[in-house]
Formats: sequence, structure tokens, C-alpha cells
Amino acid sequence: MTGSGQATPVWLDLTRLVSRVGRGVLTGIDRVELAWLRHLLSEGNPATRYLVRTTRGYLLLDQRGAAKLAAVVAGERAAGPADLLSRLLRKGSNPRHRVEATLRPLAVDRALPSRLPRLIERQSPAGFIYLNLGHANLSQATLGTFAASGRARVAVLIHDLIPITHPDLVAEGMPESFAGRLERVRTHADLVLCNSAATAADLAAHWHSAPHRPPTSVVHLGVDPVPRVTGQRDPRRFVMLGTIEPRKNHALMLDVWEVLAAELRPDQMPDLHIIGPVGWRVEALMERIAAHPLKNRSIHRHGPLSEAEVHAHLASATALLFPSLAEGFGYPPLEAAMMGALPICSDLPVFRETLGHSAVYLDVRDAYSWSDTIKKHVLGIETLPALPTPEVPGWPAHFDQVNRALAGIERKGQE
Repeated sequence: MTGSGQATPVWLDLTRLVSRVGRGVLTGIDRVELAWLRHLLSEGNPATRYLVRTTRGYLLLDQRGAAKLAAVVAGERAAGPADLLSRLLRKGSNPRHRVEATLRPLAVDRALPSRLPRLIERQSPAGFIYLNLGHANLSQATLGTFAASGRARVAVLIHDLIPITHPDLVAEGMPESFAGRLERVRTHADLVLCNSAATAADLAAHWHSAPHRPPTSVVHLGVDPVPRVTGQRDPRRFVMLGTIEPRKNHALMLDVWEVLAAELRPDQMPDLHIIGPVGWRVEALMERIAAHPLKNRSIHRHGPLSEAEVHAHLASATALLFPSLAEGFGYPPLEAAMMGALPICSDLPVFRETLGHSAVYLDVRDAYSWSDTIKKHVLGIETLPALPTPEVPGWPAHFDQVNRALAGIERKGQE
């Protein structure tokens, strides 16, 4: 476990983070993995290890290799060139191949997929905790090998069950793939961490008839501190933040803006700023945005923006509109509320759990309630309420929660 006085080493899986380098702004899951990487590096425990499932096998890094990866992810260092084989396969420009080539010379050990058991034997004479936070590398080859090693206790963080609970909102094939991951977690994990009680409830429902279920612990994610912006906000500026995909429900806001355009004069119309990368299954939606008569007039699409640019939008916006159909945690509403922009959210249990009284909740089935709320504010008929800043855990509190949960796992082979 991590922390002062804790002797059990951690092997942190960084497979997802390596795969995400060069793919734009980090997602919420990426941010959790990066926060843990930085936390473990700051502790400086020489026994900590970092595992990466690469395109050719496993790499095991120590502090030196992990620090290089952290610098590359943060943009402080550039990845080197891809190796010869990647270039021969015409993948030399792929960021993942470049990062893997950068890390290989720094690895303290490496193994082909079939040789992972021997790597564990070489590198761990005593027990350790294999910690997977990223929904990646949850394969039988990885989880099954660690579970069978007799040396590792397996802990996995589940962020959501959206592919199971909302299969119509994800990419084709993802529900089946994700169900397989969850089954392997159920079979091999000693502990399952959930980022919210809502996620834990979905997981319990999914596993309700399973013969064996590992213990589950709710550990709310840490939230980076952001300065609260006071002063005048633009009453006509509204922001949507997140990947453009079906579950984020951008189509509802387009409907709302069309209702507003029919009821308000042009000089009264609010501005909708859509921020985020384009995801999957949104071809019709993107065509609708591109051809929309309000595009570049009162509907503005910005694509993915840097953290500083996002904060600049939230600093001047009167509200963040977040009509998501499903979430496991939801960083944007929390960060908007912390900055002083009012979150107007879909009425999901997870938002009630994390935001409490710091948001306005509306029914995603009722476009009228959204348009009426926005219109009354724009016209000055009503003022959006000044709600309290939510109480959110910082990363230290999150790490402490996880450590307490890890302490409850019985050491394998020590009974």
C-alpha cells in the first residue's frame, strides 16, 4: 500500500495512459491514472513498479521510467522516435509506438505476453498489490496471471457500467467487450473500487446472481482545485463540455436552442458554446450542427480545448449545461460549480451524490423545462440561484480512501 509506514508495494498499471498519449485532452479516467502516477512518484518508494501492456508485450518500469512517462504525458518531454519494427510496419508516426519505444530502454524488466508469470517471479519475491485504474488491460492474460501468482492482490477501479446499462449509447461491440472485462474482474479481483455509490449500485445489480463477488468499496475521485471566479458573468453565455457522443445528449440542446430562437428576438438569443472532441455514432448530429442555421450565430462549436481555455469559458459563462443520459462520476459539473458557473444537469443519482445542492436538476425528457429555465434567466424574469460550492475530495483524501480499502484485503498465502 502507499503512504508512510506502508510496506506492501504497488504495481500500478499504466497501459491506458500510454495508449492515450497524443490523442488530445485527457479524459476523466486518464486524469485518475495520471494523478496516481504522480502521487506514487512523489512518495518515492523504490519498490513501486509500473506495468505497461505494450503492442509487443509487458514493460515493467521503476521510478525513473515512470517519471519519463509522466513528463511525456504532461508535454514536458517529447517522446523519441519509434523503433525500427514500428517504422517497417508503417506505424512510426503513431504516438503510442513512439512512447513505447521511449520506455523500452528504461524498463527494469520486460516479457512477452506468455512470459508474464516469470516476470512476476523475477521481480517480486514478496507480496504486492496490482492496481488497475483505467478500464484497460483487464484481460485474462493479465488479471488471471496476477491472481494465480500467489504473490499479488488484485484491485480494480470501475468508473461506470454505461456499456452495460446503456448499450445503445456506446460504440458497436463495446457492451460485449465490457461485459467480458467485468466478468474477469469478478473472477480475479480481490477488491473492486467504485468511483461513486451510483456505480457501485449498477455493479451490484449486474452481479446480483453471480456465485462470487469480490468486496466493493466506494472511493470518490479527487478533484483538482480550481479558483472560484467572482464578479459579473455573461447572462447569455452557456457552455456544454465533453466528448460529442450520444450519451452527452447534445441533440437536446440543439432542440432547446431552436425553441429559444422561435421565442426570442435575435438580440435576446443566448450563446451555446460546445467544447469537446468528436466521439462515435454522431454522424447525423455532426451534420445537423454543420448545417444548423444558428451555427456561428448563437451556437458555437470549438472542438477540444486546453484546460486553460476551458477554464476561461467557465469563468465567464453563467452556467454549464450537462444533460447527460448516463455518468459514472462527472468531472465537468463539479469543476464548473467550483469555479462559480452554475451546473444545470440531468437528474441522475450520481449528480445528486456528488453535487448535492450545488446544481439545478432538470428532466432530460422535457426540452421545455430546459428552454424555459434558460429563457427566464436571459430575459431577467428569474435569476439562477446562487448555490453553495460543492464539497469535493481533493486527491489526498482520495488516496487515503483507497489505502484504507486496500488495507482490508487479506494477504494471499499468509493465512
